[in-house]
Amino acid sequence: MKILRRAGIVLAVLVVVRLVAGCFNPALNINDVTTGATPEYPDLQPQRFSAPVPAVFNAAADAARSEGWEITREDRDAAVIEAVATTPLMRFKDDVTITVSRDGEQTKVVVRSHSRIGKGDLGANAKRIRKLQEEMAKRIPPAG
Repeated sequence: MKILRRAGIVLAVLVVVRLVAGCFNPALNINDVTTGATPEYPDLQPQRFSAPVPAVFNAAADAARSEGWEITREDRDAAVIEAVATTPLMRFKDDVTITVSRDGEQTKVVVRSHSRIGKGDLGANAKRIRKLQEEMAKRIPPAG
């Protein structure tokens, strides 16, 4: 019974923290973030690389695996990677899509991270995209 009570208290605290945080930062009230398309995160833009699509695609797949994501689809012809990222604490499953395409002389990487449940993510999707972008930049230097 004590365990259930403690779990209830922890859950109540998490709900209150989420509600309070959402009041101060409206970006925490969304659960779907795409680079270059989410106004609440204007800093999250698609990455651009000078390397060809296949090399960037491989780097993206490696970066996703290094994050511990489960790759559910890796379509080299369409240059799309789909993965499931599991949050560490509550074990929520979030969907991530990485799209690699040629854009003029550069290769562009667009990332979408979407929570399956809830109306807000407390910034988890944006953080996940930033981390992936850091990992990508370690593997291939971004276009200058």
